[in-house]
Amino acid sequence: MLCSIAITGGRAESFDFVFSKGELSPNAIFDSATSPPGRYLLEVGRRTVKAAAACDALVIGNPILPMSGATLAKLALSEGSLPVPALICDEAHFPIAYALPRELFENGRDRFLNLLSTVSLFDARFLEFLTGKQVARLNTKLNAVTALPKVSPQGFVFDENPSAWKVQCVNAISLMERRQDWPSLPLAAHHPNHAGDVLFFSLASQLTKTLDYGAHVVCSSYVDIFHDCGNRLEPIVLDMAPLSRDGRVSDAKYFIQSIPHLPREDLENHFIVFSRFSKNYSATPFHLIDHARFALGDPISSFGETLYRQKSPPLRRCPLPTAPLRVLLQLSGGWPLKTYPEPKRRVLIQALRAFGCQVTVLDLEDAARDGAAIEQAGNTRKLSGLLHDHHIFVSVDSFPLHYACHVVGHPTVALFGPSSPSNSDAPRGVGYRLPLPSLPCYGCAGPACPINGKTSCDNYPGPEAILTAIFELADEVYEFQPTGDGK
Repeated sequence: MLCSIAITGGRAESFDFVFSKGELSPNAIFDSATSPPGRYLLEVGRRTVKAAAACDALVIGNPILPMSGATLAKLALSEGSLPVPALICDEAHFPIAYALPRELFENGRDRFLNLLSTVSLFDARFLEFLTGKQVARLNTKLNAVTALPKVSPQGFVFDENPSAWKVQCVNAISLMERRQDWPSLPLAAHHPNHAGDVLFFSLASQLTKTLDYGAHVVCSSYVDIFHDCGNRLEPIVLDMAPLSRDGRVSDAKYFIQSIPHLPREDLENHFIVFSRFSKNYSATPFHLIDHARFALGDPISSFGETLYRQKSPPLRRCPLPTAPLRVLLQLSGGWPLKTYPEPKRRVLIQALRAFGCQVTVLDLEDAARDGAAIEQAGNTRKLSGLLHDHHIFVSVDSFPLHYACHVVGHPTVALFGPSSPSNSDAPRGVGYRLPLPSLPCYGCAGPACPINGKTSCDNYPGPEAILTAIFELADEVYEFQPTGDGK
């Protein structure tokens, strides 16, 4: 539970908030995997000030800790008046709560709360810059955190993430010490790691109402995606290979290692925020574009504001004659479990060819033995050309799927096995089909099946379901009817 206290003329009013699991309301806050704990401190503060507009100060519980407003009030106000600003820490100096002046949420500096580290020494120094006042550090006898678990009760994934939060805060303090004009500098979201992430953040920047950021750190390999998807942010190009999918380097370690590779000028003119997965995205029902929107500052306070209530891009049809029907397949994803299983793939390709379709497969050379043409997706320009030359696109959960659905608007069949469709599919509508996974275990998003340990996923829809979706879509968009004996 997230919590706060509004202090008005010596009177205290407590507020309780929760991470939303679907419903969005004044006290149910969007659950975003790409938001650091400081983003929730910011959101709770903004909502508290909105609910108690006349308050003088507010106390916000550390988003990492499960705590009610009533508990926070007993902890913060048990000894009478509370100095503001202040940090309330446990015996191990872990920050339990932050006492902040209301004006912080009115002078445009509240966005910098994204940079907090959850280390009291650094947070106190950081808040001194933010508030212009000395920050009291108040210790309690409570021992709230002896050691951070792998996952907090609030769903934050730790592992090495706290080290990244610490680095972002220390770097911010250093920049504040060097630059008197630091309040005018923009935040930059550090989320460069995979092609789909860049696409989602790019689209999120266009949908976000309250944009707290001015830039996005992007791997040089994905600059074409950044520009071709449209953007309200400026790019900071990271000249470094994208993060590998093999898990040997964590997101946090990649963030720390990447800092020396960023242009010095950009480091001097931006506050870099670690915006990779602070929480497990598959635990929430929301789309990753909305996750990114919340991270960038959008409160997303109602379900009507989510992606599934947004319009899809205009449908773009292939201009070629429908005889033969041209089908483009992307059947490999970012890690082995995302790849559509080979036996099912072979049946699908052979069946499509039996129905007279021309089949092209991206990136899987051995699909040629079943009569498919092989192409490499390459950059966005190459992928756009391939989509243009095919009537129907079929793809697993990967960048080409997101690009086809959200940017190009191409007739697409989406395939999900280990990942949850709600996190990264497209709004339902003309030109889109989603044959459902065959088992209810989707969302594991693991490197291997957690049930049988295999690196292939049994949860993908079978070839017959995909064929049905392809021909339904071909009829809907092109009025195409298949021919052939189907054998």
